Amino acid sequence: MNLAVAEFRRAKGRFVSITGALSLIVFLVLVLGALSDGLFFGGTGAIRSSTAQAYAFSADAEGSLVRSRLPLATESELEAVDGVQQATAIGALITTTSSVPGGADLVVMGFAPEADPAGVPGTVLEGQLPDPSDPAGVAVDKALADNGLGIGATLEVGGVSTPVVGVVDDAGYQGLPTAWTSLDTYADMRTAVRPEFAGQPVDPSVFGLALAEGVNAEDVTPPVGVVVVSNEETYLSIPGIREQKSSLNAIIYASLAVAGLVVALFFALVVLEKRELFAALKALGASSRKLGSGVVLQAFGATITAVIVGATAAWLMGQLLPDDIPFLFRPETLVFSAVLTVTAGVVGALLSLRRISRIDPATALGGSL
Repeated sequence: MNLAVAEFRRAKGRFVSITGALSLIVFLVLVLGALSDGLFFGGTGAIRSSTAQAYAFSADAEGSLVRSRLPLATESELEAVDGVQQATAIGALITTTSSVPGGADLVVMGFAPEADPAGVPGTVLEGQLPDPSDPAGVAVDKALADNGLGIGATLEVGGVSTPVVGVVDDAGYQGLPTAWTSLDTYADMRTAVRPEFAGQPVDPSVFGLALAEGVNAEDVTPPVGVVVVSNEETYLSIPGIREQKSSLNAIIYASLAVAGLVVALFFALVVLEKRELFAALKALGASSRKLGSGVVLQAFGATITAVIVGATAAWLMGQLLPDDIPFLFRPETLVFSAVLTVTAGVVGALLSLRRISRIDPATALGGSL
C-alpha cells in the first residue's frame, strides 16, 4: 500500500495521463446523462409526476394523448369498474401562445375541476389549480412562469384569455411546458385554434384514474373501446421517449466499458514495465496479493480523481448552456455514473493481477519469465 502511494508521488506524469483520459470519459458520460435526464424529465413530467395511477385511452390511441378521444359519458362507466375510485376527464391541445416574449409552444391540458382530481400535476409551487369553487384561471408550468407568465399574468391562446392562478413544477409533455385549466376553457381554446371543432361536444383525450389500494392497471377491466394502462407505461409511450432513453443509455454504457478497457490496458502496460521490480519485491517476500492490492489502489485513486474532475467540468458546462437546452444535472445520475466508473476502473485493474501472479522471483536474479 505504501509502495502504491509512493509511486503516485514519484510517477505523477504517468497517472496524470490516465486520470486525464478517464476524466474526459466521465465528462462525456455525465453530459450525455444530463441531456438524457433533461429530455426524459422534461418530456414526461405531465404524466410521470401526476396524481393518477393509470390512464384510460381510446383503443386506437396507442398511448398518445393527442390521438385519443373518449366521450364524457365514459367517466361514469369507468367509475363503475371495480378498482377505480375516480376518473378525471383530461384534454390535451398542442398549440402556441403569444403571452411570453417571442411566443412559445405549449400544451394546454384541460381537466374537470373536482375534489382531488386524478391526472393533474402533483407539485403546485404557487397558487392553486382550478377547483370546483373557482374553476376559472390556469396553472402554468414553471418554465412559462420563469418566462414572465407568473401569477397575475394572463395566458392567451387563439384569442381566448384566462388569468394565471397557479404555477406547477415537473409538468412538461413531449418537451413542451403545459398549462392546466378547466375543461370548458380548454374547449374554448381548442375551438379558437382549430375551428373544425366548433359545435362539437367536449370530448376529453383521456381519463386519469385513481385506483383502489392494491389495484394495478392490469387488474382493471375497462369498458368496450377503452384501454387502461399504468402511469409508467403511459409516459414511456410518449413518442420518442423510450427510443431516446435507450439510445443514450447505450452510448453511456459503451463509454463506461471503454473506461474499464482504458484502465485495464494502462495497468497491463504498467505491470509489464515493472516486472523486474515486482520480481525483486517477490524475492524479498512480497506476495502477489499485496502487489496486486497496490495496483487496485492506484486504479481506485485514479478513477475517483477522474470522477471529481469530470463531474466538475460537466457541471460547469451545464451552467454555461442556454436555458432552452434540456440539460438536467441530477445528483442521482452523478452517483450512479461515479459508482459505475470506479467499478469499471477497479475491474480493469483486477485484470492485471493474473500477470502479477505469474511473475517469477527468479527474474530478479537474472532468470526469465
